[in-house]
Formats: sequence, structure tokens, C-alpha cells
Amino acid sequence: MADIAAGGVRRNNIPAFLVNWDSGTPEEIARSIAQYQWGTRANFRVDDWTMEFTVRVNGRAVGVQGVSATDFVRTRAVSTGSWLALHEQGKGYGTQMRRAALVAFADHFDAREFNSGYFEGNAASRRVSEKLGYTPNGVKTLVAQDGQARVEQQVILAAQEIVRGTEPVEVAGAEVVRRFLGLKQA
Repeated sequence: MADIAAGGVRRNNIPAFLVNWDSGTPEEIARSIAQYQWGTRANFRVDDWTMEFTVRVNGRAVGVQGVSATDFVRTRAVSTGSWLALHEQGKGYGTQMRRAALVAFADHFDAREFNSGYFEGNAASRRVSEKLGYTPNGVKTLVAQDGQARVEQQVILAAQEIVRGTEPVEVAGAEVVRRFLGLKQA
């Protein structure tokens, strides 16, 4: 993942993240990715978790789709975040990977609400959300990776409103993950 991230993940240096993990030397980017991934695993709890999925196209890694939640067993609400290698952007992968996460979590883990957001100016992220059926849910001012206060557009999607594609989403090992999340068997 570090190798593909080192090639860039943001167009025109438009801030896309809260943490500045994708700037610096290839070694610094690799360290940032490793620290984040180790942290998500070390801090995983049933009531507060993040899962990061490597996105592959024809066997090669092209990015990451993340899903996170706090008190998921009670709220059935998750948030999504993602990134794609710069040279893989504009090919529809962002929409496909988010759709796969939405459908998998709605159909196999009983998620009912999906939240996401994008900084003003990040048209690609906005468009992915629109294509999948998200609707505006307010704004929030956050300090972005460049240290500046930026407006994040918040979006929300109900499970029954997901714009599903024609491609099926296959999930292996759902029962094991359900137990890990503290969910009853389906």
C-alpha cells in the first residue's frame, strides 16, 4: 500500500484527509500508513472500530476502503472513508469500492445508516456519494491535513436507499465477522 500511496492520492493537492499521512518521502508515507493500520487493529473494540479493506483490481492493490463505527450494535450506523492511487482515479473504482462496502454492511451486518463527508473542492468524493444515493446532512468545520480550517460537507444514506449496481457483492466469512462485532447470528 505504501508504494501506491507514495505515487500520490490527491489531485491538485486538494485536502482530502484530516491527517497528513500522504505527504513526505516514500519512507514517511510508508511509516504513516503502517502506523495507522497497526493503530486500527490495536484499538479495535466491539463498541469502537475501524476496518480497512485493500481494494484490488485484477489482483493488484489500487487503494483502501475503510468502514468505522462507534456503538454499532445499538446504532447500526457506520462511516466510510477511502483513498485510491492517483493513477487509478477516474476509472469508477471509487464508486465500486464504496458500493461494495455499503451493500456488504447493509446485507450482512445489518447496517441501516451510512455517513460520509468530503471537503469542499473534492468533486470526485462528492460525485461518488451522489451516485450511491447519499443526501446532504449538514456541514462541519474541521482542521484538514494542511492545518487549515475547512468545511466538510456531511452526507447520509439509509440502507434501503443504496443505489445498487448490477454486479453482485460477494462476502466470505460474514458469520465470523458478525461474532467479532458482537452481532447475533443471521
